[in-house]
Amino acid sequence: MKRLFISILMAVWMFSLTGCESDYSNNFRLTFENASRFTVQVIPLTTEWGGFSVAPGEIVKLDDIRDVDYRFEPADNVQEGSASTERYIIFVDAAPE
Repeated sequence: MKRLFISILMAVWMFSLTGCESDYSNNFRLTFENASRFTVQVIPLTTEWGGFSVAPGEIVKLDDIRDVDYRFEPADNVQEGSASTERYIIFVDAAPE
């Protein structure tokens, strides 16, 4: 009986050392990076989060965002870079026409 109790106690102790960190906030993080020469206005198409502006060279991170729908201005001078993903958006200067 004593041996069983010690085994259970050691198992509980080992389990407590492993921890259980959640990546929940990283799963819903939305990042905007402005690599362009222009200040970009980000306008959400949802009420989940508010609009903001991103200065050249600035990075803005938002947590707990589920809906990623947005538009941006100035759309004629700035575009999303090819390295952008669904949740990491990089704004670059638009190609000259």
